[in-house]
Order: sequence, then C-alpha cells, then structure tokens
Amino acid sequence: MLVAIDSNVFIGALSTKEEHSSSAQQLIRDVASGKYKATASSIVYGEVYSVSVSSQQLDLEGFFSQISNLVTIPANDSICIRAGELRLKFGPKLKLPDAMHLATALSVDANLFITNDEKLAKVSRELIPTKLLSQLH
Repeated sequence: MLVAIDSNVFIGALSTKEEHSSSAQQLIRDVASGKYKATASSIVYGEVYSVSVSSQQLDLEGFFSQISNLVTIPANDSICIRAGELRLKFGPKLKLPDAMHLATALSVDANLFITNDEKLAKVSRELIPTKLLSQLH
C-alpha cells in the first residue's frame, strides 16, 4: 500500500507536544519497517523545518533519509498545475501547501492520504481515501 503523508504528520512525529504524536511516530515506524511505502511532497522540508527549528537545530535531510520506504516527490510543474486546479475547484477551503500535498498524492496514485488536518481531510476525502492520525491504529 502506498500512503501519502502530509507535513503535519512529520511535525507530530518530531514533537511530543503535538496531539496524536504517538500515532504519528508509529506511522513513521511502520513506513520505516516496510509495512507501508510512503510518499510526501518535497515541501515537507520547508514546512517541517519552519516549525521544528524554533525549539532545536534539526537535520531534516538526515531525519527524512532515515525513513526507509519514504520517497519525497519534487513540486514539479505538473504537480503545481494540479494544485492550482484543486485550489480553483475547492476555493478558500484549500490552502496552497495543502493543495500541493494533495496534488502530490494524486500524481503518484497513492492508496491513502494521511493528515492531521481535519479541514484538509474533509476536502481530500472527495478525491482520495483519507485518514486522520486519530483514525490510525
């Protein structure tokens, strides 16, 4: 099964202060162990770094490279165009970073999209099977 993972899942895995942190950490362990293959938009670097660096210096490339079975997908022209189309379709309900994650998931035909964002989940469920972290395990 190929799962697409939103940035907030990685943020949750790195910060024990986040709600559902243990579920996020378990998902990352499941990916690393081969239970799932996973993908994420390359914008995870910017989103996770901006949140995590405030409390500590973090080697994000090292963090992500340690997660076997995870591939980050560059935000190429076709994904950016698809994200724009999604924003046009869903309007203000879909922020650009969320549209990028969703467009990435759709571009690789992911079987499941995992997020910790209830608003994004409501939109993404119209396009791809979606679970919130609270619905895992």
